[in-house]
Amino acid sequence: MEQIVIARILELEPESIHHLVKESLSQGFRFVERLIREYCTGLNCFDRSGEMLLAASVQGTVVGIGGLNRDPYFNDLKVGRLRHLYVGSDWRRRGVGCLLVTQLVHEASQHYQLLTLRTDTPAANEFYQKLGFKTHPRWEHTTHHLQLGQIEYYPAILH
Repeated sequence: MEQIVIARILELEPESIHHLVKESLSQGFRFVERLIREYCTGLNCFDRSGEMLLAASVQGTVVGIGGLNRDPYFNDLKVGRLRHLYVGSDWRRRGVGCLLVTQLVHEASQHYQLLTLRTDTPAANEFYQKLGFKTHPRWEHTTHHLQLGQIEYYPAILH
């Protein structure tokens, strides 16, 4: 079995994930392309406290990517958000996504009390639920969440 290396990306080189962008677009997912666009324009560089961008690589080739941000939909520093998780199709169901999410959850637990995400595919729904994410209660822009502390935390909803 080939070794999967998980590493923090300190400076994203778009060409290193171009193959993931191409594949994700062919599958109808635009979020990997958006990740690059937002990173290159400075809109989201995963560089604030409690944020990070990770890559999963095999023999120097990036096979998966995922990030952690403060949740932009809550005005609450106790809420983090899993962002832009994508694993190349040849590497799915081989532990890559689990390794990325496990590392992101570990980092999130150092900064946040609640971790959120949004997905719209049945496979991703099943994946996140197997990792302990819950679907209820549900907030706008959020399909899944994971409590990170010993005491459940629910953010106030501002109207």
